[in-house]
Amino acid sequence: MRDLKIETARAFVPLLQPSRYKAAHGGRGSGKSHFFAEKLIEDCIAEPGESGGQGMRSVCIREVQKDLAQSSKLLIETKLKALELGEPDGFKVFRDVIQTPGDGLMIFKGMNDYTADSIKSLEGFKRAWWEEAQTATSLSLELLRPTLRAEGSEIWFSWNPDKNTDPVDAFLRCEDPPPDSVVIEVNFTDNPNFPDVLRAEMEYDRKRDFDKYMHVWQGKYKKQSQALVFKN
Repeated sequence: MRDLKIETARAFVPLLQPSRYKAAHGGRGSGKSHFFAEKLIEDCIAEPGESGGQGMRSVCIREVQKDLAQSSKLLIETKLKALELGEPDGFKVFRDVIQTPGDGLMIFKGMNDYTADSIKSLEGFKRAWWEEAQTATSLSLELLRPTLRAEGSEIWFSWNPDKNTDPVDAFLRCEDPPPDSVVIEVNFTDNPNFPDVLRAEMEYDRKRDFDKYMHVWQGKYKKQSQALVFKN
């Protein structure tokens, strides 16, 4: 396979080293999803299942996923096209899964569809990427964490924070986070490719509603007054 070089924004460099838990939280436009989609592709290439072994198996998760349109599949497909990776490189896109080098696999699931028995199907998986993790429930976290037990397996989280009591924040942004975890905060200011169309939206929110700007664009917890406005 040809050499693959993907530029990584400086803010995400701490997530390049192997770690059991990798997490990126922050506001809109930070590039969190783009980083993890590219990193997942890189890791699949790095472990192609040589010497008769199987390629990397990975799962992209949301708490609730009613259909594939709500998953990370389209973003990963877009990245594969941009990187000019296809069947000769071991990637093949199907309706609900993506085949990766060495007969590896990416699947896309909603955690609320799993039970204590069905989650066992993920035991041999090496990567789990939990997108929009602010919606994760304590039960779902408790189901997933001990299930990914393969040597060198990693669990990734990306989310725009909502409340400091949300399970993912209580788990990873506490005074005593789990061992072998790397947690970073990233915002639009860390994204060298922040698009102008989003910059205009950001400036509008900053002038019109500063609390909303801090929550949406700077990744701060939602204030109670703001939550009431959103609800109304």
